Amino acid sequence: MATDEWFRNTTWDSNIEADFEARLKRSRGAYHKAQYLRIQASYLLGSSDCEIQKIGIRLMDRLIKDYPTEEFSTIFGHEQLGDYYFKSGDFDKAKKKFRIVIEYYINKNTRGRTSATADLKLAETILTANWSDKFDEAYSICKNFPLDKLTFNSEKYFYTVLTAQICDRLNKKEEAKKFALAAIEISKITEPQFNRHKTVGLVKATDEQLRTLEQIANE
Repeated sequence: MATDEWFRNTTWDSNIEADFEARLKRSRGAYHKAQYLRIQASYLLGSSDCEIQKIGIRLMDRLIKDYPTEEFSTIFGHEQLGDYYFKSGDFDKAKKKFRIVIEYYINKNTRGRTSATADLKLAETILTANWSDKFDEAYSICKNFPLDKLTFNSEKYFYTVLTAQICDRLNKKEEAKKFALAAIEISKITEPQFNRHKTVGLVKATDEQLRTLEQIANE
């Protein structure tokens, strides 16, 4: 077994668990233990098996509970759980996790150790859950988001699509059109941003998204 494979298991059973726990116990310091827990949890959360996903949740919750001062791992753990709950359709839990990360942004005055877009993810959660009473909050999040944090074209596309849809829901038609047109233009970019990492930042626009954007742009 490669030295790092013990905390990158994609499945789980009693033997894997015993090996993981033994190696975790021998690992040095809270920093590394927390990191290994988070990485292992993230692999299990990505499983297609619901039972394996539950183990991932358990390990991530354990990280957060047992190593609360290891913010390098715990704050990203909160965001990863938010991502998982969003994809699973558990929007209430996703919202709570993203709000924890947003509080971190405010209290620490940094977006480091995260994707830097947890607030946009909260706005997306509000939109997808159709919480109409929170649409104004989602709009405010998008309008106040620091655009210099959007490095990749994929992030810029996500932002413009999201903002266009939220503006449309609030009947801010001119703003919605502006962002929809911007998103459409970004979706046309096919050249990689980085020669050594040709897939990083590439926009993966879906047909449904493009149809929605065209509809908003032509209203």
